[in-house]
Amino acid sequence: MALELPLPYQKDITDFRLPGKVHAVGQVNAGAKRFEVNLLSQDGEHLLHFNPRFDEGCLVRSSTNEGQWQAEERDGGLPFVSGQQFTIDLSVEEGRVVCTVNGSQFCEFAARDDFSKLGAVSVAGDIQLHSLEVSTTGGPGVVHESGNKGPREVDQEQPSIVQPTHPEPQPVPAEPTPHQPQPPPAQGPQGALPVPYQAPLQALLQTNRMRVVGVPHQGARRFTVNFKTHDGQTLFHFNPRFDQNCVVRNASVNKQYSPEGEERDGAGCPFRPGVPFALDFLVHGNIIRCFVDGLEFCQFQMRGNLNEVAILDIHGDLALNQRQTLATLGELIIRKMVDGLITSIKRTDHFHQTD
Repeated sequence: MALELPLPYQKDITDFRLPGKVHAVGQVNAGAKRFEVNLLSQDGEHLLHFNPRFDEGCLVRSSTNEGQWQAEERDGGLPFVSGQQFTIDLSVEEGRVVCTVNGSQFCEFAARDDFSKLGAVSVAGDIQLHSLEVSTTGGPGVVHESGNKGPREVDQEQPSIVQPTHPEPQPVPAEPTPHQPQPPPAQGPQGALPVPYQAPLQALLQTNRMRVVGVPHQGARRFTVNFKTHDGQTLFHFNPRFDQNCVVRNASVNKQYSPEGEERDGAGCPFRPGVPFALDFLVHGNIIRCFVDGLEFCQFQMRGNLNEVAILDIHGDLALNQRQTLATLGELIIRKMVDGLITSIKRTDHFHQTD
């Protein structure tokens, strides 16, 4: 059985040259509402937002300019079927992307920006992602694979930049994906993390991804995830507020939060008391992308130096089941294999931050 890539999944790309291709293989979840494949520029703009919407019966294509969504293209219907496998090929050319689904051309997306700026590919939503490959006719002939394989030489005519494929290690305990978070453990489970929780976070600068898995208490009012510096400044404040039906994002100045600095946009509060969640933070340049149960909820433009992030602080009305920084699926497998032999996360039982 093939091991899935964890969602949301993002792979940074270097030295991308036109023409190129993105090839994704996966399966739509039963009862799926939406998923997305994004071609991102080096500064975090969406060069192409490829967004099948089962709840609307269409496939939306769009892009961003200075972080703002541009006009949507919705014609053509929906070529995906809930519960069925699929292949997606995005042929990136100068001036357009040709979008092919299951071997048949579905649409073309005219360039609104320079596709040679492609710096990352991200995938999220209600699917199982089996493999993702990015290839270019002009790049180096090396395939980077997950698992225990090393780089291998490939045909120079169309070498791959990125190919996290099915890894070879034998099955290990499955990592919860945001669209399938683990259920909350029984009262007082072994290995549950204490709340308030504080731990080093320097690894985020290397992995560019962190996952938090937990469940809000019944009757919860608020909980908080903070990225902090060594001197206590909060560079990123993520604060779901059930009592106000919103998620506040902010950063501190002189260790104080300014109401004028609050960001509250988004579709209310995506968390529910008593319902397990998987919360993923993906760092892309100077932007933090926030996913809840596999769906992108918001983005936060850093106001300080991300390189100063040193401490993770989580507190409030929740049970915290897991915190993990992830770089690649291969690293995830290795960490699972040594899990139980080495415990590297420091825990602090007495910590409190006022929202």
